[in-house]
Amino acid sequence: MMQTKDVIRKNVINALARMAPADKAAESQQLIDGLVGSSIWQDAKSIGLTMSAAVELDTRPLIAQALAAGKQVSVPKTRPHRQMTFITLGAGVSFEASAFGIQEPVGGQSIDPNQMDLIVVPGVAFADDGSRIGFGAGYYDRYLAVFKGETVSLALSPQRFRKRTWTADSFDIKIKQIISLKEAD
Repeated sequence: MMQTKDVIRKNVINALARMAPADKAAESQQLIDGLVGSSIWQDAKSIGLTMSAAVELDTRPLIAQALAAGKQVSVPKTRPHRQMTFITLGAGVSFEASAFGIQEPVGGQSIDPNQMDLIVVPGVAFADDGSRIGFGAGYYDRYLAVFKGETVSLALSPQRFRKRTWTADSFDIKIKQIISLKEAD
């Protein structure tokens, strides 16, 4: 049975909020280990990563691992008209909360989408076929429409769907690889 994206978004966010912190941390670490051990990560020299919200998988350890491995890391900054750009972390970059409550870079240089090898794409729900429900504003779908590199998402158990149970929109961009705990439903 198909559900609306809004219903799925609400249900998954509630399920994420109810996850025991220890369980969420352990599962997050397994997903991060799976990504860091993958060829898609090891081959990437320039990676786009989001600054996570409290309900999401914490991306700070992943950012730290990427920087420690000598990878160039860029994080998104929202722009007018539901556009975004990625800003490369480095000297002169600080952070402030956006209108969405997400930490965004201030200062620094934006990177051309075609200069990034990999983007770790956030979202609310992910199906095994690469379908994704984001947070509803369409920033990543717009950005990914011009991005030619690799895409991967990390799906905690409440975020993983074996099959898409929502109607895809024409502008939805599929993720090339979803990393999840396969025993999840």
